[in-house]
Amino acid sequence: MIVSTSNVSKTAVITAEPDSALQDINVITDGDYSSVYVDALAGQLTLTMVFPQEINVGYIALGGTNIAKKESIQITTSNAVEPIYWQTVQGEQLVSTDPFDLTVSLGGIVDDDNLGYLESSVMMYKVDGVGVRRITIIIKGGGDISIAEIAVGDYYEIPRGEQSGYRRPWTVPNIKARSSVGLDNSPVNLSYESRALKCNLSVPNNIMRDFDGWYNFINFAANNTFYVLEDLNKFHAYAGFNAVPSMTGAHSQTRSLGVSAITFNAFAKSTEALF
Repeated sequence: MIVSTSNVSKTAVITAEPDSALQDINVITDGDYSSVYVDALAGQLTLTMVFPQEINVGYIALGGTNIAKKESIQITTSNAVEPIYWQTVQGEQLVSTDPFDLTVSLGGIVDDDNLGYLESSVMMYKVDGVGVRRITIIIKGGGDISIAEIAVGDYYEIPRGEQSGYRRPWTVPNIKARSSVGLDNSPVNLSYESRALKCNLSVPNNIMRDFDGWYNFINFAANNTFYVLEDLNKFHAYAGFNAVPSMTGAHSQTRSLGVSAITFNAFAKSTEALF
């Protein structure tokens, strides 16, 4: 399990091609899901993020989005502020339109056409980009597209992973039903409403010599929307918010370990399929 410890997307200059007439693209960096970038996806949408200085990218998360319903998503990282593509034809260097022709690619490449899920509203990829200045995201498909947040940054790996009994938010939709009962005990006045999913992440054997990693995580989580990826499946991810970390306690057997925990609300699935 990895958890985000930073989000540097706010420092990027972001452009969309084609641009949306409905919403400013910069709303995807505020961490607030009430502001959503909306556009009509006519085949392809290209998002470009250019950073003022080199960054290391450990994860890329897309939250509050319907990208899971589209055909494919491609993500490339580069250390070039401007796209440096090349193609040689009869001894002359020409510009290529293929983002995978980047001569300065730094890893962290995602080429994913395994989509088609209806309710996954949070997607997260673990990547490996070092010295990145430019991130290009290409989404292919049709229909409307919506994105509440794109988060980029570093991560922390929870020691020994989640403990037995940990509740996985991506396994359920964030809904609950309300209804009355008729004379024959049939459901009447049936309605649905959203619910908050509560998580309690426990690390009973936290390694104290690496405590800075845990502290960086809880310090970030206490002030920001953060993201969790339980394994390498992009759909086994969710956004965490309203985090309350607990004080780390002394271990009962050794001072080299500590007992740590954090509680938070989680969002993973949308309710759109029900309406």
